Amino acid sequence: MKIILRNRELSAALSFVGNMNLEAASASRHRSKFKNALIDAIDGLKEAESEIYDKYGEKDENGKLIINDARTDYKIRDGAKTDFYQEMAELLNEEVIIEGGIYIRNISRFGQVLAEYNGVISGKEADIYDRLMDEFEKEENQDVKD
Repeated sequence: MKIILRNRELSAALSFVGNMNLEAASASRHRSKFKNALIDAIDGLKEAESEIYDKYGEKDENGKLIINDARTDYKIRDGAKTDFYQEMAELLNEEVIIEGGIYIRNISRFGQVLAEYNGVISGKEADIYDRLMDEFEKEENQDVKD
């Protein structure tokens, strides 16, 4: 069981999965295991982002990153912005493989929960739902071939 997403898709996937209204306890359990795998992937992404900020960010006299004027992020050193944005774009385009590990059955069964989900889905939620379904269906088809 391998679900492959890009780093840039992780937050949308977590938001969608976390906001799904599920009635069955078993469906919720399967969702929780997949959600935890997404959280682990996001933690890895945050760590990699921090390393990039540390590499290119402007620091104060104590070596701490300086928050930008808009207070939305850190300041990037003059002359380093092109490299920073390039590395950040590469990071966000990297693929993340979510494997089931000890919860492989739960995560595998979450694909069925998604397929049977009857909540209202629109906009960005519809996009990430479609993306997740593609991945789970790909896995389902792979299992049939094996």
